[in-house]
Amino acid sequence: MNDFWLNFIKMIDFFANFAFWLVLATLFYNLILIICGIPNNKKLDAISKKEVKPRTKFAILISARNEEIVIPYLIRSLLAMDYPQDMFDIFVIADNCTDNTAIVAGDEGAKVYQRNDPDHATKGYALNWFFSNNLRKLLKTYDHCVIFDADNLVDPNFLKIMDRHIQTGQTFLAGYMDCKNPGKNVITSANALFYLNRSRFLHQARNNLGLPLASVSGTGFSFALELIKETGWETKTLTEDVEFTMQMILKGQKPVYIREAIFYDEPTDQFKPMLRQRFRWGMGSVQTMRLMTGKLFRYALHVNHKIFDAFWFLAQIPFFFISGLLSITKMLVFLPVYRENPAWFIRDSIIPVVAYLGTILTLILLIKLEQKDLKIYFKGILAYPILGAIWAAQQMAAIFCKDAIWHPIVHTHGIELESLHK
Repeated sequence: MNDFWLNFIKMIDFFANFAFWLVLATLFYNLILIICGIPNNKKLDAISKKEVKPRTKFAILISARNEEIVIPYLIRSLLAMDYPQDMFDIFVIADNCTDNTAIVAGDEGAKVYQRNDPDHATKGYALNWFFSNNLRKLLKTYDHCVIFDADNLVDPNFLKIMDRHIQTGQTFLAGYMDCKNPGKNVITSANALFYLNRSRFLHQARNNLGLPLASVSGTGFSFALELIKETGWETKTLTEDVEFTMQMILKGQKPVYIREAIFYDEPTDQFKPMLRQRFRWGMGSVQTMRLMTGKLFRYALHVNHKIFDAFWFLAQIPFFFISGLLSITKMLVFLPVYRENPAWFIRDSIIPVVAYLGTILTLILLIKLEQKDLKIYFKGILAYPILGAIWAAQQMAAIFCKDAIWHPIVHTHGIELESLHK
């Protein structure tokens, strides 16, 4: 091996090792979040259990695109909630539908608004359209808006629990997302673990640390309509939930996680739609990163240092991309070195193996904390690190893309809330 290649390999090794230590520091921060996410928040739990007279009037908003199969079950679960029915109404945006979503939703008791704009067929555009036309009327009648996806099912106590926290002064709240079909196959199991991990080790950890949530997860969240009184809904990215959360943080709001406000989501059970959805999320995260990181950094620097966490939530995207690129480059460049010196290969293999085993152990801890059945989630636990690597690769690829096509998730059957507890 000549001097040029030897020096090149040394340079790659140096930068890859430097990136490794930075990644290690980030993983240490995530370890702190995991530890802080273990205990429940006793203060918030006590509020959830305290009986009070309902006071909050809710506008429940569902943006639906060709969801005639599942939306009746959501509306029925909403109408069956343990909350005065004269204190909430259900609004459905039938967004660019080519099926009977509007008719079905209306028959179930929702107020339906039909929208046709194929060139802007995303949830963010639908919400912008709805609030642009109806916000003034909503402000006269309702206090809070709750956003749900059409495939959700809602626990009977959801609004009651949210109301109790709103009466203590909370203005922006995220519920506990569980999964309708965790045991169907390895994809739904892994996605269910993703939801549980986010709730416990991201949301609850930030609650316990006194930090605002970095994202309200797209559905099952409630916000005071007064928060958008002046601006309306003004998101521009494919991840309108992350962008909206960051907008509210920059307005001084502190999103909180209410784990007793439970709802159920239905992740896709097919590989290709999962990849499409994850790429869209990755694309939206990159869009939000480009739009918000500078504002968040300045706000954290000059107004509230706690917002550095929200800043890092987005800023880590290019950081991990660069680290991943260096690691892959090192692996390819070092192939001749590994053949000559297997000890180097063993050394560089330790970290991925430890990361895999650490992920497995963390997920087992998660299942225990959430009191779930390990048998249902076991196949998802084994596959999660691999799927996580695929999701990370998609996030990296999204950095180079300017846009992504919105492919709605197709739901082929619906289930009643009661069947989840049998």
